[in-house]
Amino acid sequence: MKIAEVRFLEEREQLSLPGWTNILTKKLREKYILSKKPYTIYEKDDTLFGVLSTVPGQGLPTPWRGKAEALIKTLAAEGAGIIVGPHEGEFPQKILPVANGRILAALFAFDGAAEALRRQGKNPEEAHYVISGTDPQVLPLVLAGMGDYVNHLSFFADNTGELEEIQEELFAEKGLLTEVFSSPKNPLFSEGDGIIVCGMEQTGYEHILKRYAVFIDAAGNRPTLRRLSQRRWDVVAAEGFYFILDGKQLEGRRAEAEAFINCMSFQNFWLDHFPKMQAEEIYFDLKEKGFCVSGFSTLGKRVKIPKNQG
Repeated sequence: MKIAEVRFLEEREQLSLPGWTNILTKKLREKYILSKKPYTIYEKDDTLFGVLSTVPGQGLPTPWRGKAEALIKTLAAEGAGIIVGPHEGEFPQKILPVANGRILAALFAFDGAAEALRRQGKNPEEAHYVISGTDPQVLPLVLAGMGDYVNHLSFFADNTGELEEIQEELFAEKGLLTEVFSSPKNPLFSEGDGIIVCGMEQTGYEHILKRYAVFIDAAGNRPTLRRLSQRRWDVVAAEGFYFILDGKQLEGRRAEAEAFINCMSFQNFWLDHFPKMQAEEIYFDLKEKGFCVSGFSTLGKRVKIPKNQG
C-alpha cells in the first residue's frame, strides 16, 4: 500500500501541451485539457504523485469533480491506500481516505501547545489551558492527548451542561479540577496561555486573547485563522504540526498518511470512524512509534515561534 500526494496546478504553472493549443481561446483550451490531459501521475521514492490540471477554487465544477474522482481511482488502481490532500481547494473524500492532518492535529493539540509554550520560554505545567468548543468529532481526540503537565484547564462552550461528565472523568482519572464558562467576557478566556479550539466559532474574539497566547485550531477554521493572523501578530496561531519520525521531519498531512500506512492500530481507528474509547490508546501508540511535534503550520505555511516571549 502506497501514499499518494495530490494537488492542483499552481498559479502560472504550465502544462506540457502541443504548441498549437496556444492559439485556442481560454474556453477551448480548458475543454481540450479536460478531454486530453485532465491530470498527470508519476511515482518517486515509492510515493505516487497526482496533479489535477486546474487551479484550486471555491469548489470543483462538475466536469473537474469527475476528473478528480478518476484521478483518485487511477491512483488506487496503482496501489495507493491513502491520499495526502491539497492544502487549499475542494477534493473528493469518499474514494480513498484523505490525510489532511486534522486527526494528528487533534490528538497532538496539547503536545503542540506545550511545545510552543516551551519555545516561548514558558513552563507548560504552569500554563492555563482553555478548550473552546465541544465538537463530538474533535473534543475526544484532543482530550485523549492531554498530558500530565496540564494542571489548569477551563472549558469555553455554549452548552456547559454537555461537559459535566467530562469534568467528572477528568477529576476521577487525573485529579484535575476544571472550570466551565460560556461568555468570552469571562476572565478565564483572556487568561488562557494555550487556547485549543474544538469547533466553537471564534468570530470577534481576537482582541480578548492574552498577549503572546498560543492558539491551536484543532477544528480547522481557516477564516478564523486568517483574521487572527491579520489582527494579532503576537499570538502563535497554528492549525497543524510538523512531526519527527525516524529522524525525519514530516509535514502534518504526510505524517498522518505515514501513520495510516505503518500503524495498523491507527488505520483501524480511522476506518472505524475514530471511536472515543480508543482515542487515548491510539495517541500512546503513535507516541511509542516516535511521533513527536517538531514544528507548526497555518494556512499552508510554517509558523516560527520567537523565544522568550512575555
